Amino acid sequence: MKQTLKVELDAIKHERDKDGELFSTLHLELPGEGLNLQHLRRAHRISTKKGSRAIATFTLRIYGGGDRRTWTCKSKGSKTTDFKVVAVVELPFSAAARFEQYLNALPGTYDVELTVEIVDGTSTPMFPKDDDDRDEGINA
Repeated sequence: MKQTLKVELDAIKHERDKDGELFSTLHLELPGEGLNLQHLRRAHRISTKKGSRAIATFTLRIYGGGDRRTWTCKSKGSKTTDFKVVAVVELPFSAAARFEQYLNALPGTYDVELTVEIVDGTSTPMFPKDDDDRDEGINA
């Protein structure tokens, strides 16, 4: 199941993790209407759960101003600030990303989209348990 939301960049924070690696935390303001919070919650739970058969991916796309860029993010949940719901995502720091330029852009200059996709792991496994990996009918 896939959901694409038109979002606005609300805040940016550059930090270091416990190993000293730089990363960027982005707050993305979610739209007020047409929002399926259940899908976002499920995707976040899947992305944080170890050993889950389902896979959730978060993709941030920015279009406009001659720019078309895409990043794969990691969900850090959501929160409410100033009576608006924001999705919090994290990605490795890159000075070339220049996220700050999108904060002060004129409205309508850039389109920012967050695509949340969940691929259920309920399909047939690659190696079924009843397959004992023996060659049938071959005498060696």
